[in-house]
Amino acid sequence: MRSAVWQGVGAVGLVEVPDPEPGPRDVVLDIGACGICGSDVHAYAEGAWISPGAPMGHEFAGTVRAVGAEVAGLAVGDRVAVNPMGPCGTCPQCAAGRTNLCRDMRGSARGGLSDAVLVPDAVVGERLFRMPESMTFEEGAFLEPLSVAVRAVRHAAPDLSAPLVVAGLGTIGQCVLRALLAYGATDVLGVDVSPARLAAAAATGAPVLDVRDGDLRDALLERWGTSVSPYQQGGNVAAFFECSGALPVLATATTVTRAGGTVALAGLTSSTPPVDVNTVVQKELRLLGSFAYTATDAREAFRLLAEGLVEVAPLVSHRVPLARVGEAFATQHAVDGSVKVVVLP
Repeated sequence: MRSAVWQGVGAVGLVEVPDPEPGPRDVVLDIGACGICGSDVHAYAEGAWISPGAPMGHEFAGTVRAVGAEVAGLAVGDRVAVNPMGPCGTCPQCAAGRTNLCRDMRGSARGGLSDAVLVPDAVVGERLFRMPESMTFEEGAFLEPLSVAVRAVRHAAPDLSAPLVVAGLGTIGQCVLRALLAYGATDVLGVDVSPARLAAAAATGAPVLDVRDGDLRDALLERWGTSVSPYQQGGNVAAFFECSGALPVLATATTVTRAGGTVALAGLTSSTPPVDVNTVVQKELRLLGSFAYTATDAREAFRLLAEGLVEVAPLVSHRVPLARVGEAFATQHAVDGSVKVVVLP
């Protein structure tokens, strides 16, 4: 079968590999759809967090082809969305419930950009979720990025009646925006520079801001006014979700967030940003990292999808066959022209 592997910066190619065979606790899926993640783009464009020959793709859904003897609740032909994270379950972080920070993720499912993939430890309701007939494979492939967004929102626990900002409207930012709205946020602003991504966010009914039209800091201070803490003047944003990975945005975030507010970081950067520690300290900001997700976050994300509380189908801007997977990566890397690129075997 075909599988997409990283071959070097700017190079993802298809290779022939043996069809996967399930162990007793595993399943094999025929891939129905696989999204290209922001971290995949960092790997493609920069060689980040990857080595030559590594299989790519972890946002996928598909049809069960084969089921291990010890797997309960699944049958050949079932349509499923996948939580690819495979924590060890025994390290100190896992024991504390922070499975997203597991020190040994060797049980993760990788290689969604293939004709088929093996999912280890296939527990229904934890690793695999049977999709309702109304859910497409493309929608099921959003389970993974929506789980990331759910983690960021639940971790930050913002005041949903207060001003909120989501900066960076790629897949994660779009999902954060939609999760906030699903939970009842009443004053949330989406920020980006891409017309396509701004339009996708605006389709939710939320206001958006194209920061090519002016200074982000000035626009947010004008929108919500200023506030004063003992040593700092700033804005009135209660929680700022930084999903862009753009270095100047972090400095703006700490400026416009009100004293006692939260700057939630979900975007990955290509280089290490400077942080104005004095502002963080003197405004007593929560500078909060949010990484990946737990099985609890994945269950909640699947609920939002299955109940139609979060619509992700409008985010698919490009559909590319697996045979042209290199084109799919180049398209996702072109921020101005894409929102979400989905690969269809």
